Amino acid sequence: MKRKVNPNRMMLLRMRRRLELARRGHKLLKNKQEKLMQNFIALARDTSELRRRLEKVFMEISMHYLKGRSVTGRQRLEDALSLTTMAGTLETGMRSEMNVRIPRFTFTIPDGDPAYSLQGTSPELDVAFKKLRDNFQELLDLAASEDGLFKLADELEKTRRRVNALEYILIPDLEVQIRSIESKLSEAERSTQVRLMKIKDMVEARESRQ
Repeated sequence: MKRKVNPNRMMLLRMRRRLELARRGHKLLKNKQEKLMQNFIALARDTSELRRRLEKVFMEISMHYLKGRSVTGRQRLEDALSLTTMAGTLETGMRSEMNVRIPRFTFTIPDGDPAYSLQGTSPELDVAFKKLRDNFQELLDLAASEDGLFKLADELEKTRRRVNALEYILIPDLEVQIRSIESKLSEAERSTQVRLMKIKDMVEARESRQ
């Protein structure tokens, strides 16, 4: 539903200012939308490559773990793992990308023996846990990247809706209202000129009779 406005010069000036601001805002949001899309595509590509690499690595980790468990035995393996005292430190933070807050994780594991008892376990477990330890930070990086993708996609959709609202609703509506006011002001100006001309003719006719 379009809002009715008074067709006067003050309203015309106000509408022109609103239109200028709307066009400026549309340009800024359009630039933001393009930059968000570029960042999203770049992050999606990096995340996809990281996921493919980690899937391959964790498949190898699973194979070594299963081999180690088949040699060690499930119960003995669980007993060995239950004796671990190793603990890591997880630090969290945030980075901003186009006003989108993306998490950042840093996991630190102290140097030392494997996180299980060595007695009665298979060397395959050494390989599995070393690969897990070496790639755990990248696993956290993957989680942060995927969270960032969801947030960038959400911000991209919000920006797209704002761009469309300006481009297809607000700006055309303001342009229509401005043309309507200009048309009515022109019509009023012509009517005023016609009345002035008639008054002038009447004055001249009266003067000629005198």
